[in-house]
Amino acid sequence: MGDGVFGIPVTNTTLESLPEYEGNTKLKPIDRARVALNLKNSDGKNESALKYLLDLKETCGVDVGTLCLVYNATGDTLKYSQKKDWAGHIGSSPYPIQIANGQWGAFLHVIGKASSQSIGAVAYHGKDADAADCDWMVAWNNAWVADRDFSTTVYNEVRKKDHYNFVGPENFILQQMQKADVYYSDDANADQWKGTSSSASIGNHNFPIFTAILTLKDV
Repeated sequence: MGDGVFGIPVTNTTLESLPEYEGNTKLKPIDRARVALNLKNSDGKNESALKYLLDLKETCGVDVGTLCLVYNATGDTLKYSQKKDWAGHIGSSPYPIQIANGQWGAFLHVIGKASSQSIGAVAYHGKDADAADCDWMVAWNNAWVADRDFSTTVYNEVRKKDHYNFVGPENFILQQMQKADVYYSDDANADQWKGTSSSASIGNHNFPIFTAILTLKDV
């Protein structure tokens, strides 16, 4: 298991061991996605991921950051593609290189020397409901300002593969996120990409927990 990933991958072999899928020779991504979503908190993997982040927080040496959790219930493996830092940077542990279906990915994003804010995004290569290539993007805005209330928002979307080079679209993403709230769902905003479904939420604190759930529609 790589750095920052938690849980046993949910594969066709996993499904074949379940009574409802016994003898099914035509397993689809949505089948693996459905089982992965049902097992989101199984075997304490969610608790292990959070503990990992809390340990990173204790040793990060700063007083503002974002505890980021990404759950993969897409039916296929997510592979790191690109990241964007508007303010702050990744902490001592890197972005997970791969997050298998049924795993939590965890990373800490912290403030930098020139800012008291943690604002960033990360994109992963994955598959849509038809097993076609696409990119999944999640973004967090922890705009902490001294002596004022915290201002936290989130944004997420799915687009074609290699859409996120963070040269052209990053200002649009930041603008969308700044207009959003502490919860964002592409379903509620009628922005689902080819059978995918993603949502994200964030707390309101100097070290808020950011949680993104990436899955397929109608699981």
